[in-house]
Amino acid sequence: MIEQRQFLEYRLNVVRLGQALSVVGFIALTIHLLGDGNLSDPDVRTPVFALGLALVAAVFAPWRTLLMTFWGDIGLLAWAGAMAGALLVADSVATDDVLAIAFLAIVVFTAAALANPLITTAVSLVSIVCYFLVVQGRDFEGLTPNNISRLGAFATAAALLLIAATGIRKQMRTTAQRLENLVARDVELTEREGELQHLYDVSRTIGTGTDLSDVLPEIVGRVVGAIQARTGVVMIYRSEEEALEVLSPIWVAGHTLRAEGYMLPLVEGGINQRVFTSGEPSIVKNLEQRENRAQFLIDLDASQILAVPLRIEARIIGVLMIADKHEGDFTEEDVTALEGLAGPSALVLNQMMRYQEVRDEGEKMAELAKLKTDFVSTVSHELRTPLTSIIGSLRTLQRPQLAPPDPNAQQLLSTAHRQANRLRSLIEDLLVVSRIDNQALPMRPQLVELETFLADTVQGVPDSEGMVTLDIEPEANHLRCDPDHLGRIVTNLLYNAIKYAPDSPVEIWARQRRGEVWLSVIDHGPGIPYELHDHIFDRFTQVAGHATRSKGGTGLGLSIVRGLTEAMGGRVWFEPTIGGGATFTVGLPARTTTAQDHIELQAPDVPLESEKSA
Repeated sequence: MIEQRQFLEYRLNVVRLGQALSVVGFIALTIHLLGDGNLSDPDVRTPVFALGLALVAAVFAPWRTLLMTFWGDIGLLAWAGAMAGALLVADSVATDDVLAIAFLAIVVFTAAALANPLITTAVSLVSIVCYFLVVQGRDFEGLTPNNISRLGAFATAAALLLIAATGIRKQMRTTAQRLENLVARDVELTEREGELQHLYDVSRTIGTGTDLSDVLPEIVGRVVGAIQARTGVVMIYRSEEEALEVLSPIWVAGHTLRAEGYMLPLVEGGINQRVFTSGEPSIVKNLEQRENRAQFLIDLDASQILAVPLRIEARIIGVLMIADKHEGDFTEEDVTALEGLAGPSALVLNQMMRYQEVRDEGEKMAELAKLKTDFVSTVSHELRTPLTSIIGSLRTLQRPQLAPPDPNAQQLLSTAHRQANRLRSLIEDLLVVSRIDNQALPMRPQLVELETFLADTVQGVPDSEGMVTLDIEPEANHLRCDPDHLGRIVTNLLYNAIKYAPDSPVEIWARQRRGEVWLSVIDHGPGIPYELHDHIFDRFTQVAGHATRSKGGTGLGLSIVRGLTEAMGGRVWFEPTIGGGATFTVGLPARTTTAQDHIELQAPDVPLESEKSA
C-alpha cells in the first residue's frame, strides 16, 4: 500500500537511474574488452552476452507493475546479482578501490529502491562475497592483514547501508501512515464542513421570511438537497387530534406541492407514527409492496423512505421524512446526516410556529382592542349628549328663581350636579383614551403664558384653593403647546396630588432645562410604593389605601397624562419628593419665541372688524 501510493514514482525514478548507469557501465566494459581482444575468448564472451541479455530484461521489464508486487523486489535482487556478475567479469580491468565502490553502489541502489529488508540483506551479502572473491583471487598468498582490513571496511560499510536503509524504510512507512491519517482526516473534515454548511443553510432560513409557509420550503428543499433525495415532508404533532399533521407545502422533485388535510393518527401505528413515538430513525425499502401503507404514502408514490424525529432537547415535536434517493438506497450515513439536519430544522420550525402563534394572537388582540376602543368611543359620544342636557338642566334648577325652597332638595340638586360633572369627566377621559389609542388626538398648538394659564387651571380644580403655589421661571413662562391637552395634564396631576396628599401643600414649578420646559407638580404626602414605580403610568393602576377607597378613581389619569404628553412630543416621569411625597414632571419642547408669538401675546382680546360686520 505504501509503495503503491506514496513511493511508486520515487522507486521508478531510482530504477530508471539504475538502468542508465547499468547501460553506461556495460557499454564501457564491452568497449574495453574489444580493445584488449579478450571478447574473442569464449570464457569472456559468454558471460558478457548473458549480462547483455539481463540488462535488456532490466531495461524493458514492466517495473511499474512489478514494483507494486513482491516480484518487484525479486527483480531487484536478480538485477543486483547481474551487476555483481558484471563486476566479476570486469575484475581484470578495474582497480580494487573502483570495484569496492562499485559493489557498494549495488547495495546503495538496492537500498535506495526501498527493496524488502530481506532482499537488501541478500544483496549486501552477495556484494560482500563477490568483493571477497575479487580480493582473494588477486592475492595468491592468501588473506593478508591489509586485505582483511579492506574486507572489514567493506562489510562495515555494507552493514551501515543496510541499517540506514532499514531505518529509512521504517521512517517512510511511519510518515506514509501519518500522511494517510492526515488524508483521512482531511476527508473527514471536508465531509464535516459539508455537514456544517448544510446546517448553516438550514439555520439561516429563519431569516428568509416571517411566515411558516415561506420558511418551510427553504428548510425542506435544503435538507432534500443535502441527502440527494427526491421528496421531503415535515410532520408536526398536534396534541388536540393526537396525530401528525403533514405541513404544506411538501417538496417533490425540486418543486413545492400543496398537501393539505393529511393527518396521521398515532393510533394507526404507521411508519412515521412509530418514529415519533419511539424517537428512533427508520429506513423502509420496497414501500410499494407493503399493504398497510397510509393513504398519504400511497398518494406520495414513494418506493423507499427515511424518517427521523424532530427533537428539541428531550421533546419530540414531529417527524422529518425524505423519500426516494436519486442513486441507490438510503444508508446509515444518510441517517446520521439527516439526524444532524433535523436538529436545526426543528429549532427553526418551532421558532417560526411560535412566532406565527404569537403574531396571530397579537392580531386578534389588536382587533379586539380596536373593537373595544371603537365601542368606548361610540358609547362615550352617546352618553355625553344626554349628560350635557342633564348637567344643563341641573344648573338651571340651581338658579335662585327656580331653586326649591326645601334645603334637602337643594342639597340633592347640588349632589346630583356634582356627580354629573364627575360622570362627564369620566366620559371625557374615556374619549381621550380612545383618541390616544387611535392616534386621532386633535392638535391645536398655541402660545401659552404659563403663569396665567396655570393660575386659571388651578382655580378649576376642586379643593385646591389655598393649597397650591406656583413657581414659574421667567424664561419658562411661555410655551407653545395645545392648551386643552396641557390643561387636562395639569388637572389630572393636581387631582392626584390633592387626592393622595389631602393635608399637604402642592407646588407647581416651571423650569427651562436642556431645550425643554419642565413642568413639575410636587406633593408632600405619603408617596408611591416602590413596587408601583415602574407601573404608575399604566392604565388602571391605583395606589391602594383609604384615599382610593373613599374618593374612588379609575386609574386612567396618569395614563392620559403620558398619552397627551407624548402626543405633543414630550415626556413625563416620576421621582420621589425629598422628605416624602411624589413629583411628576412633564417635559415639553421649548421653542424660541417668534415675532408672530409676540403679536399673539400683545393682541387685545377684541373681535376683528370682519367679525363685527359678520
